[in-house]
Order: sequence, then structure tokens, then C-alpha cells
Amino acid sequence: MFTIGVLPNVSARVILANYQPMRVYFEQALKRKVEIATAADFRAFAAATMRGEYQMVVTAANVGRVNQFDGKWEPIAIYEPPIPGVLVAGIENKDAGVEQIRGKALAMSNPQSLVALRGLQWLREQGLQQERDFKIVRGGNDDSLGAMLRSREAPLAIMSMGEFRAIHEDTRKALKIVTEFAKVPGFLVLANPQLAAAERQELKALILQFPKTDEGKKFFALSGFAQIREVAAAELTTLDAFVDATRAGLGLAK
Repeated sequence: MFTIGVLPNVSARVILANYQPMRVYFEQALKRKVEIATAADFRAFAAATMRGEYQMVVTAANVGRVNQFDGKWEPIAIYEPPIPGVLVAGIENKDAGVEQIRGKALAMSNPQSLVALRGLQWLREQGLQQERDFKIVRGGNDDSLGAMLRSREAPLAIMSMGEFRAIHEDTRKALKIVTEFAKVPGFLVLANPQLAAAERQELKALILQFPKTDEGKKFFALSGFAQIREVAAAELTTLDAFVDATRAGLGLAK
């Protein structure tokens, strides 16, 4: 069994549906059974990755950098385009300013994501510090974030554009994007260091060929991604500023 682990940034149902073309492609190319696996949350997924439960992973860029540093996982590709980080409010919320979270709450579903970490950095640049000026409330999934915004439990939420699009349409219609605060690097694809060098090289060749195939085109149509390409070492170094916060958030000892 060859297992591709996919970060649970959206529901398992959406992941399994979106990654079906990739599963079929790798199953045909490797001539062995392939499964798509995920986990309950970012922490569980990161722990399973570090235990070597997957042969290949698709994960947030900051999490992948920690996997590279601490587990010797090999980055073999990166998704395009960069991921927009957005600030979202209920559609009836007429206040477009970030100051509305002062003394209140900011909602997010994946606090360890690069979008969340970059969003907190952006808020610090606006003079708003976590714990001092606002608290974080976590939604179990994207739909629950929408419910928090509609009930005013939190005036604003940070999420990726992919998370926003994954919200059930009925809930999403009651929300609005206040601003796009950043674009962060797309998901990294990494190969398990326990695989032989030749196997890792084969995986790299296969994932880079994937966008040109019919299955790749189906994957992009389902997932909203546009390309998978080789990742440069210089791109990876831009993630280093988030490594310590990512380790802490995932509960991974250095």
C-alpha cells in the first residue's frame, strides 16, 4: 500500500473527492494500490507524518519545512498559485476595520496553518496582539467558523481562500471577505526519507508530470489549484521565520 497523506485544511469528504484523480494517477503509475489519507487536525497529521505513516505528503508550506528540518522529509514540489489569506465577516457586519476584534475574539479553524500565522503577523503590524488585545476561538471546521461569524461570537475570522470556498454554500452566502491580507506559498509535496533515493526521485518525476495528464486536469478542476511545479531552495528559506511558531503550535519538540 502506498499512502499519500493530505493536510486536513478542509473536510475529509472534500479531500477524498478532490484527490481521487491523483490517487488513480499514482496507482496506475506505481502499479500498486494507493490510498489518500488525512487526519483529525493539523497536529494529528503532523505527528503521523513524523512517524512515517505516509509515503508522500501534501502539506502546508510551514509544516513541510518543519518536516524537512526535523524529519528529513524531502520537498519535491509545490502547488500554485500562492494561497490568499483572507479576513472574513458576516455579511451584515458593516464594520470593515480590524479594530473591531479588540477586546473580543478572532476565529480560525487551523491555528497552525501558514495563513493563520501570517495573519497574526499582519494583525501585529496593525497594532493588535493576540492575548493582549484579542483571543482566538477555534472552529472545528469551516462551516462552524461561518456560524461563529453569523452569531457574532467572533466579529472576524482568518482563513485561506480554499477554506472559504469549502464552506457550505448556504453558509458562505451569509459571509463576506473583508480584505485579503497576504498570499502565502502553496502546499508542499514531500517524500518520506525512509524511501530509497531512486523511489523519491521517481515520485518527484511523477508529481511534476501529473499536471500534464488528464487526471491532473481533473484534479485542478476539482481542487481549484492551477499548477504543481518544482520548488526552489530559496523559496523554502522564506518559511524559516515561521518554523518555531509552527513547531510550538503542532506540539513538536525540536
